[in-house]
Amino acid sequence: MTELPDESCPTRRQGFGTAQVVLLATMVALDFAFGWVAKPLVHALGLGSFLKVEMIPPVMLMLLTRLTLDRFGVLIAYNGAWALACMVLMPGAVLPGPLKLVPLLLQGFFLDAVFSGCRRWGGGRVVVAAILGGLAGSLCLGALRVLLGMPWAKSTQVYLGFQLLGSVVVHAVAALLVLVVWRRVREHQALQWIRVEP
Repeated sequence: MTELPDESCPTRRQGFGTAQVVLLATMVALDFAFGWVAKPLVHALGLGSFLKVEMIPPVMLMLLTRLTLDRFGVLIAYNGAWALACMVLMPGAVLPGPLKLVPLLLQGFFLDAVFSGCRRWGGGRVVVAAILGGLAGSLCLGALRVLLGMPWAKSTQVYLGFQLLGSVVVHAVAALLVLVVWRRVREHQALQWIRVEP
């Protein structure tokens, strides 16, 4: 993915301001709201047993946020804010209380690290970051569930294996879709005004 030269976009920012914070908060809110509505619907239709297709739009929102606000720490903050919202509004989710923070912050760290460390890869960094971040989050989530009492039986291993594979597929599909969307919107004037470069 080629970046526009600085002189072609004089409004591009180097730091964060109110607009950037509002964008980050809005994307987290959209992510959370979508999951709140879509997850029950998808499971009621029997579509989310192993391949969590409802996660594709939230992952896309997260990746688009990082492309727009291209700084290390953005996705750590994004996932941390999402986890805090989940702790308050969805206390009965897979992991109890503050444990929700662990896999999400780990995922955010891996995503941010790859985005920042592989800038020369262009669009490839989006796919690699998404896959590695998804793997890290899924592995951490699985480990915590086992530590909290899920029996380490053959059925559990198969189940967690399918979840890991499903996470890779979902994150890879979301990353590829984001690249398509980003190519179409990255030169939009409003986006250029709000973008933050490294």
